[in-house]
Amino acid sequence: MSQSHTLDALFIPPGGGEKGETHMTIKARSAMLGGDFSIMEGVMEPRSLLAPHTHENEDQAVYVIDGELWFEIGGKGGEVFRAPAGSYVIKPRGISHAFWNATDEPVRYIELSGRDGFEGFVDSREQYGVVGSTLRAEKDWGMAMHTTRIPEMLLRYKLKRVSSVEMPWEGDC
Repeated sequence: MSQSHTLDALFIPPGGGEKGETHMTIKARSAMLGGDFSIMEGVMEPRSLLAPHTHENEDQAVYVIDGELWFEIGGKGGEVFRAPAGSYVIKPRGISHAFWNATDEPVRYIELSGRDGFEGFVDSREQYGVVGSTLRAEKDWGMAMHTTRIPEMLLRYKLKRVSSVEMPWEGDC
């Protein structure tokens, strides 16, 4: 049996990880973890929505570090709940999910994502931008985007943006 050393287990990403335009930092790529999962840290800006979508190939989990997030699991009519700091939320593959920050403060969270699909989607936002990567998500990453629900969710939860995209209006919803 081989011995493990602390230095083998401790990994500090250079410069804090790889940042993308989406306020998502890849801390450890799936390639470092036997292809099993990736670790990312996200910042959800105030009054913003991570649009509803479904992953065909990977399960995910979110750990809320600071603040609180609201989740919808199971699509329209599914479960809607608040996850305060210290909460873990499981998002199984094949089940629609969305989450949002309904507060006026940024929220920090950790995203654990099975395999490399979501990691690839995050990377593709650098190359194709938010809209381009969203249009390619299903074909390239097995992510079905439920964009028709975005306007209703923005209005219902008094949100002002989708991911890191500013909406074309000012003031309160």
